[in-house]
Amino acid sequence: MKRKTLVRALCALLCAAVFIGTFTVLFSAVGAAAPEDEIEVVLEAAEAAEFVAPETVATPNIFRRTIDWFFATFGFIGFIFDPYQFTVINQKPVFQWALGFNDFYDLFPWVVNVWADTIKSEFTYEGKDWRIQLWKGGYGTFLATGGEIGVYVKSEGSAEHYNASTNQDDWLELTFTIYNKGQALFTRPSPYLTTDEGPYWWASGYRILSLCTDFYSSPRKNVVMDATITFKSAEMAQLYISSLRSKGFTELTAGGMGLGTPERYQLKADGKTVQLIWQNLNEGIY
Repeated sequence: MKRKTLVRALCALLCAAVFIGTFTVLFSAVGAAAPEDEIEVVLEAAEAAEFVAPETVATPNIFRRTIDWFFATFGFIGFIFDPYQFTVINQKPVFQWALGFNDFYDLFPWVVNVWADTIKSEFTYEGKDWRIQLWKGGYGTFLATGGEIGVYVKSEGSAEHYNASTNQDDWLELTFTIYNKGQALFTRPSPYLTTDEGPYWWASGYRILSLCTDFYSSPRKNVVMDATITFKSAEMAQLYISSLRSKGFTELTAGGMGLGTPERYQLKADGKTVQLIWQNLNEGIY
């Protein structure tokens, strides 16, 4: 009897997620995807893709404070709430840490109404196989537009799936800003939460009620990720750059990185930090 009750509860949650995601898509159709030429104009006119936190921030209203209280009191499957950016972000570490990562997860994201682009880079460094994977797009369960960066490792040449390493020495400094139709939605780490600092194995963020306007398009050209990753060494950064180049990214040798420079990367002066602007590529099946 208890097993039947649990199954029914899980089915109810799944149905709710599907309903919420469908509801999101219907409403996002009101702001349907702009024509590609219009998108290009918006992006070319945008300033450099750099999120600048305001010096003063308004106190979150009672609605945001209530959501913040809920997350702080009850927790929510490993996530916390940033009331200033109205964004759900992952804690570190969270239970997903123990599960690692498997390509199987990317086969059925629509089950929980995730419709996102992804690109993944794999290379071998210091006796380990590494995967750096990025996601951006619509996250219907959160009624949100968002993005993620994951850092996964396994023993060199092993057949195992990629693990979210329990060794914090494998974590990297990850920062990113998500834009929708030229507008900055949020940045990670949050400039407002002191707990959201330092290296990660997985950095994610989802701006609530931002309604991804090209939820079912592939790629989601309205959504742009400006990401910066600091690697363990210059050698490791070059391995990542080689992967980016194989996917069609080109180096920006002059000028500032910005929304008008998609599928570009730039190596910073320290020799081990790579910034990239990603808009038009998708290696996923959705």
